[in-house]
Amino acid sequence: MVSTLETSARPATVSFYAVAGRSICVEADEAWAAKLFDLHFSGWHFKRSEANANPSASIRVFDTPPPELPRGLESFELTPGGRCHTDGLTYHLAYDDSLVSVGCGAASSIKVWIGRRESSRREAALARLVFNAAMAAARRCGLYELHAACVVAPARGTGVLFLGPSGAGKSTLTAQLASAGWGYLSDDSLLLYESGERAEVHALRRAFSVTEQTVSAGSLAGFEDSLNVPAPFDPWKRRFDPLEIFPEGYAETCTPSAIIFPSVTNVRASRAEGLGQREAMALLIRMCPWAGYDRAAARAHLGALSRLAKSCRAFRLHAGTDLFGDAARTARFVAALL
Repeated sequence: MVSTLETSARPATVSFYAVAGRSICVEADEAWAAKLFDLHFSGWHFKRSEANANPSASIRVFDTPPPELPRGLESFELTPGGRCHTDGLTYHLAYDDSLVSVGCGAASSIKVWIGRRESSRREAALARLVFNAAMAAARRCGLYELHAACVVAPARGTGVLFLGPSGAGKSTLTAQLASAGWGYLSDDSLLLYESGERAEVHALRRAFSVTEQTVSAGSLAGFEDSLNVPAPFDPWKRRFDPLEIFPEGYAETCTPSAIIFPSVTNVRASRAEGLGQREAMALLIRMCPWAGYDRAAARAHLGALSRLAKSCRAFRLHAGTDLFGDAARTARFVAALL
């Protein structure tokens, strides 16, 4: 086990956050570390909340060198440049000399050691550290990250997921549909969970990030002043707050009824092909590797993905140039699939 000596002292700050009906507690030895988590959580749909005697999960942050890991652990690579060490129940995510340990002590406990190297203190490295800790805590709460966008059709209230890796067109399609009057949750990051017999999604990241191609295509014409400089860890995209541009469209949660797996092509005419439930489930698992990595949460995680695949029509979208720059055409094309 990881040494518990670092956990004996009382933390300097204790903060509570609520998301999708769950409570997450963040304890930090240093005020700057607490502010780091608060800053990143403020960019997500995590809300500060009152103290909770029984939070769903807790994150303890240390500004000290990480302890030595137990010997004999299995390990595998994480991107970009990290490594996970595990015995199947506890997980240690190592990047440079920073460490996130999951399930040491209480099953819902996450411990974070912020490395002392210059590379560990850069903005991108700290953002990755906070994200890994928060998503591990979320999995302990029955919330599972989806690298997906979500929009809501205005006429039917139908939730549509765009699920795929970076560069698949999720942000562009979401921005264009929002400009055409569709509702939206997020252009990139969601939390999936089960609610009774339904699979639901909750918005995670607040800001949209779009390529210069999307901006120049005209979907955001007139709002260029709202676009921020690129983030250091996402230099090819520019961020903006969608609430400034589409203030009436935001939805916090929805029940999806369609999943679209897009990819950008160089052909003119877009086309969509239907997918069976088994094919959709295979793609969901491929896009959600922690459903296999994190054995402690795997059964519930796979159950949520299975319920999503069963309840949604699924399509593979080969997005051509006809869908980029014409919001009305994009809206008609996607609506025809529902």
